Amino acid sequence: MKKLIAFLCSVLAVLFMSVALPGNVEAAHVAVIPIDVDTKVERAGDFNSYYWDMLIDRFRYPDYELLDDDKVAAVVPETGLKTFDKAALSAVAEKVSAEIVVAMRITDVQEIPKSFLREPMVECVMSGEFASFNRLTGKYYYKKINYSKDIHEVWTVRNDWQQDVFADYLRRGINRTLEDKRNK
Repeated sequence: MKKLIAFLCSVLAVLFMSVALPGNVEAAHVAVIPIDVDTKVERAGDFNSYYWDMLIDRFRYPDYELLDDDKVAAVVPETGLKTFDKAALSAVAEKVSAEIVVAMRITDVQEIPKSFLREPMVECVMSGEFASFNRLTGKYYYKKINYSKDIHEVWTVRNDWQQDVFADYLRRGINRTLEDKRNK
């Protein structure tokens, strides 16, 4: 009986060694082009930190791997990308061997007071653009940011509308980039 059990264990050991185990899928490489914030925008540093925090949170390691900043900066001109068209983003993707490229630009952020109304209001304006390219799915996404909304002046003390609007555009852009074509 011991010989039979030893024989079965050796057969199972050989069987398990010869069967290929499913391998891990390699992480998709993500090239993040540094955000381009116009010099006239007051909180440029805040937008830079929001941008990186959201991208690091969304592109977590086992599924995605963020490429080194120096590697991406080497292929992007010092003045940044002039256009966010598909050709420019796919060129960056090929040069750095990335599957996903993300780029964003903020050109204007203003709070324009409107005191002639019954209650003091502030017109909140943000403009810019977001673009991304996913080489795995062939998905290119481009969105112009043109936000304008009137809010009560007292609400500007209680909330950070700039961060909320910025995060909303960035989150939607990333989600649309990562959508799979088969879902449509």
